[in-house]
Amino acid sequence: MPKISQKLSLKQQLSPQQVLQASLLQLNLPLLEQRILQELELNPALEMMELPDGVENEENPEEKLESEEEIEFEWEELLGVNDDYEYPKAQIKAEEERESPLVSQETMSEKILKQVQDCNVDNKSLRIAEEVLGNLDEQGYLTIEPMLISDRIQVEEEEVLDVMHLIQRLDPPGLASVNMQDCLLAQAEVRNENNVAIEILRNYFDDFVNHRYEKIMENISCSKDDLNEAMEFIARLNPSPRDDQTLTKQNIVVPDIAVEDRNGKFYVVVQDGTLPEIRVSRAYINMLNDHKDQKDVRNFVKKKLESATWFVDAVEQRKMTIQRVMESIIKRQPDYFHSEKRRLQPMILKDIANDIEMDISTVSRVTNGKYVQLPWEIKELKTFFSEGIKTDAGDDVSNTQVKTRLKEMIDNEDKQNPIGDEELTNRLKDEGYKIARRTITKYREQLKFPTARLRRKI
Repeated sequence: MPKISQKLSLKQQLSPQQVLQASLLQLNLPLLEQRILQELELNPALEMMELPDGVENEENPEEKLESEEEIEFEWEELLGVNDDYEYPKAQIKAEEERESPLVSQETMSEKILKQVQDCNVDNKSLRIAEEVLGNLDEQGYLTIEPMLISDRIQVEEEEVLDVMHLIQRLDPPGLASVNMQDCLLAQAEVRNENNVAIEILRNYFDDFVNHRYEKIMENISCSKDDLNEAMEFIARLNPSPRDDQTLTKQNIVVPDIAVEDRNGKFYVVVQDGTLPEIRVSRAYINMLNDHKDQKDVRNFVKKKLESATWFVDAVEQRKMTIQRVMESIIKRQPDYFHSEKRRLQPMILKDIANDIEMDISTVSRVTNGKYVQLPWEIKELKTFFSEGIKTDAGDDVSNTQVKTRLKEMIDNEDKQNPIGDEELTNRLKDEGYKIARRTITKYREQLKFPTARLRRKI
């Protein structure tokens, strides 16, 4: 007789409102504007305000009410397929006449999305592709874990990985990789010119970067000439696939927030002046009461109103969260904001999350891909965060400071005789930084610099 057992488990599941809030929170200003305009098209219970709230009602509230009551709806069409629904002419005209900030004439994401569409993928995969492309750094690497994307848009992680694999093999190859190995491997597989190189990158990358060439030749049974040819092939691959000037015609950063210096005190201003002002349609609110006896109509209106309310609240919640995060950053970085040296203190996402009493993932969404307009520069939010490193003097310094110095060393090195990780470690120790060689290797990879051998120029 089979044994019957019960298992009790607790699972955290995000509500539709939380999913929507998380989705909007990750968007930068231009993408949020597109998302709002898209929602205005999809949901007739959401409307754009032509004038600030209260202006229309003050001028002629009775006329406003009458115009709303005179609106006629073909409920059969609305309750069926909504694709043929025509929105009010005035709204469309207002959208056309609004001036939007110019972000790019043709961005890299748009180019890649066109290629994804050409692969005949479904709408879910296209949505995943948009999320992946929205979280790439300047060099084309994915900045967040695929699991976070799957959680954010409620899909399986395996589906995210499949879309990432597809993007990595489009033009330019290597985009959306999580590390240099995946990036180089994708390029090698697309070119398919050297099987030894592909084998090395796929199965013996660690041996390759650590110069264990004898071990590689033994494992894959190749000659020294084959290995040298493979190494030359790998050296020609691009560790930064996004560094291609043909990818974008123009790329202008649009800050999501600004910090104003008012007599030594810093104030945070969310840059939402270019966004359409939206609200829940008053006409639809009235319809909910006017059609009490029509169940189908009432359910349709109620669903649209609920969705519109969630969306308006999510936009406002995004604004408040971004403001709170930036205010917390200012408090935790006095040496940066109140000193001309602009020196950052060690600070991690958890610090800000504790300050504003929100989840770390929320802070991650706020800071990723968004910029702040400071009185002296435009700065990406995520660059404020760094771990601490002890110096010989016993001081805690930001690892950003170490990375900056490391970048300077590599940028200024002799290209015919590049500096290895061991020598980089020793030079930094001489400057007072207590840091291990493996940490230097990690920082170098984070900066997207290949090993010294691959940086060597003949």
